[in-house]
Amino acid sequence: MKAGSKKLNSGWTQACVALPLAAMLAACGGGGSTDGATSTTYNPGSVYQVGTTSFDPDLPAEPTLPKDTQVCATLEASSNLVRRPDGSLPPEADPSKPGVGVAVTTATANPDQARIQAALDACGAAVDAEVGAKIAAADAASTAAQKTANVKNVNIAGVSGEELAKPEYRGSKFAVRLVVNSSGVGDGFISGPLTLPSGVTLWIDKGVTLYASRDVTTYSPNPAGPYCGNTAVSSSKAGSSGNCSALINGSNLVNSAVMGDGSIDSRAYAEIVTTNKLYPLMKVDMTCSNTYAMYATGKQAADGVSCDNGGTVVDSKSSARNMSWWDLAFLGNMVQNGVTGTGSQSNFRMMVFNYAKNLTLYRISLNNSANFHVVPSGVDGLTVWGVKVQTPTLAAFANPAGNGNPLYNGETYNADNVKNTDAFDPGAAGKAISGKLATGSKTTSTGAMSFDGYLKNFVFAYNFVSTGDDDVALKGSANPSPAGSGLFAIDGKRDVRSDRKHGIVIAHNHIYWGHGISVGSETNAGVTNVEVYDNSFTHSEEGLRIKSDYARGGEVSNVHYRNICIRDAQNALLFTTYYSTKALPTAGPLYPNFHDITLDNVRILGNTAIKLQGFKANTGGFDNPQYPLVMTLNNVVTDTPNATTMTSSDANLTIKGTNLPIFANAAERVTVNGTATQAVDVEKVVDCSKAFVDFPAIGQSNLFGSTWDKK
Repeated sequence: MKAGSKKLNSGWTQACVALPLAAMLAACGGGGSTDGATSTTYNPGSVYQVGTTSFDPDLPAEPTLPKDTQVCATLEASSNLVRRPDGSLPPEADPSKPGVGVAVTTATANPDQARIQAALDACGAAVDAEVGAKIAAADAASTAAQKTANVKNVNIAGVSGEELAKPEYRGSKFAVRLVVNSSGVGDGFISGPLTLPSGVTLWIDKGVTLYASRDVTTYSPNPAGPYCGNTAVSSSKAGSSGNCSALINGSNLVNSAVMGDGSIDSRAYAEIVTTNKLYPLMKVDMTCSNTYAMYATGKQAADGVSCDNGGTVVDSKSSARNMSWWDLAFLGNMVQNGVTGTGSQSNFRMMVFNYAKNLTLYRISLNNSANFHVVPSGVDGLTVWGVKVQTPTLAAFANPAGNGNPLYNGETYNADNVKNTDAFDPGAAGKAISGKLATGSKTTSTGAMSFDGYLKNFVFAYNFVSTGDDDVALKGSANPSPAGSGLFAIDGKRDVRSDRKHGIVIAHNHIYWGHGISVGSETNAGVTNVEVYDNSFTHSEEGLRIKSDYARGGEVSNVHYRNICIRDAQNALLFTTYYSTKALPTAGPLYPNFHDITLDNVRILGNTAIKLQGFKANTGGFDNPQYPLVMTLNNVVTDTPNATTMTSSDANLTIKGTNLPIFANAAERVTVNGTATQAVDVEKVVDCSKAFVDFPAIGQSNLFGSTWDKK
């Protein structure tokens, strides 16, 4: 028996100590290749081969890039912005000028925002002129028909996204294309926040990188606040990502997209700079350059005055570099929040979209977000297809200090200290609205458009994701329906389109480092009817996960996982109602209730831990009933049953063909229908021989390396 393990009465062993964290930069490639994979049609039958499907009849058609004739404007990269092999820009491209009272110029810190936004605005105006009236008329007709029929179904507001997907509602020219400089030298753009208009596609061409500006004032332009680039905004109030504009923003959209074989790099690893010398910046020695109180009056604070941005004191003589966005994330979340409860990073997110019908991300690569990468809320027809997210990348090591220790505390970036870099966090919006479409950064349509605020018809397919937090997490935090309606914020059976079988689908993806495919932690408005199939996980922190707690709990039901391969995950299965110890809402606890969760044909390779926890009765002094985890596991197996850690409590489990160490336990309130057995042939459950592929090249070195076990 291995040291540090104990013998169970079944003859199996159960590890007592969790596996050590795999280093982010270890060679962790998989047993397959994206180049040589056999194309197959998805077939959920027996012994399914994970990771080889190229066509799925249950999904809508794959998106396509625009044609050249559909381009509104083509913008060339500047000849002086040339990406290095590691994906970063050289220091001379947009140099830093550290020190109190020193500012960079807009010409170097943000050279491309104005021209990109002007092109987007012009394209949005042209699309609106061509099809805006048709969209408004369709919405008005649909709304009138619902009223005439006395429809009280809050699921549908106005014209459906399915109707608006038809060609007559799209402009003949709708794309703004970013391309490599015609001289062949120059492949980068640097921009501050952009507004994506309705009906417009931002097309980032192959070989092109859109870099986020490092100028903090472009994300927080108002001297009166809210203030971006901090861990606090006063002595008692924490920072928030809501204080910053996102790099790409969009609200009230129809048929918008971000596409292309290029990439977007938020450069959260890089030193923050400012074009306003009075803007308070935090230094890696924990001093600050000014206070917000004095900045608001256009003055410089004296040395020794207490900072109000999370730092210690103002020091005009400090030679320390400015913090990076990830410095702030680690400091605010891992240090200050745990000590004082008043720390949290004010970092900009890469993309934020609110209220849309038909929003598409296709083939684009997303890297190094300062906070969440993509946050879409209230979208009918959200498609994420063929997208690559890798954070951190090798560009993160082109750090401001140039010494391999980019974090303020001397640590090298890795998967554990790049905090809150969720890849995709789709959810519902807070309410149904009727508003005008955004036709540009400062213009709107004449007619109004109705949005019911739900997330529906969401397809997440054929993506490659590796990040420092959730790879994809369904957020059931906001429900547009009136209280007590019985409707779920996310419901895969709501208004399912005719071109697909399911309304919420996560399929055919390759997941690397991160927290896997998650539901939660916000589940208070409910999540139901979710299909997750043909996905692989390699060297992930978590694989399949549903997480919540009684600060933001709610009902999660009818989530179906099938044909899954998980290799070398710290926690292959993590279903817990005790995710955190956040303060309870004023009105009292919100109880997490996970039931009707099904796992079919799941194979786990390598040592791992599994946690299956429902919610205990009478928790925290409250008179609450038990909310057991109700789960069925059919053919859920591990290649190493004697090296699997199992933690379970308050669970009603039904098992068949499963070799996990699952046993009834009266003390922990676990009931089991069926019997776990090691007499199963894991090879007949699901075929993982081609599931684990190397992360595809995205114009820079592959962090995961390659292996000899390709098949």
